[in-house]
Amino acid sequence: MSEFKQVIEEYYPILYKVGRLYSDDQSSFDDLYQEMLIQIYQSLKNFEGKSKLSTWIYRVALNTALTYRRNEKKKKLEIPNESFGSFELEDEMGEEARRREKQIELLYRSIRKLKPGDRGMIMLQLEGKQYDEIASIIGISKTNVGVKLMRVKKRLEKILREDGYEHV
Repeated sequence: MSEFKQVIEEYYPILYKVGRLYSDDQSSFDDLYQEMLIQIYQSLKNFEGKSKLSTWIYRVALNTALTYRRNEKKKKLEIPNESFGSFELEDEMGEEARRREKQIELLYRSIRKLKPGDRGMIMLQLEGKQYDEIASIIGISKTNVGVKLMRVKKRLEKILREDGYEHV
């Protein structure tokens, strides 16, 4: 159990980012996060070390998120993208920090408008992952990653413009 706790503490940022991209509100985020924890816990004993642990965590988290979204659609729970809301900004935050937080929230909201599979790909790109690692996580060829990313970036750029982000 301590190995699991250590893994979760170290890779919480991955789970948080995946959760935010694939959930529309705090309640669905909490449910998805719990599901990712369950899947990692159940699968950790099967990790063979053939890839980096972070790559494996991304793969489990993204697969869990995609499955979660498919199951939610089957239940016909449609929640608007805007219902996630922005996270509370503390009064002590400076104007620059508030502006940056709003930009980040706009980016998350815009990414959530992409197809579920595309969300993970753009998140990995924003994380600075190389094409070969993205290919390993997503399960497609390195060449296909480049082609798909180019298309996803164009769609995201269009969404950002439509959502009012002027610096695209």
